[in-house]
Amino acid sequence: MKYRYSGPTSGVTLKKGEEAQEVMLHTGAEVDLPEAHEYTKTLLALGHLTPVSAKQATKTSAAPRAGTDEPAAKGA
Repeated sequence: MKYRYSGPTSGVTLKKGEEAQEVMLHTGAEVDLPEAHEYTKTLLALGHLTPVSAKQATKTSAAPRAGTDEPAAKGA
């Protein structure tokens, strides 16, 4: 599931059986974490994660970024 992270910058290795998932956590970043994992539950309880709906994720990824096709404003 996708979440928006808001906490101190950190990294974590999540283990599920023999598989490991490396995750870097930066404030404001969207991260994909397993819902049932104990670490995800802990971050949710601490208020460091906010679930991102599919609609929000689409808006975020489709948003224009600085330095793209947008022309600069005159007199700026």
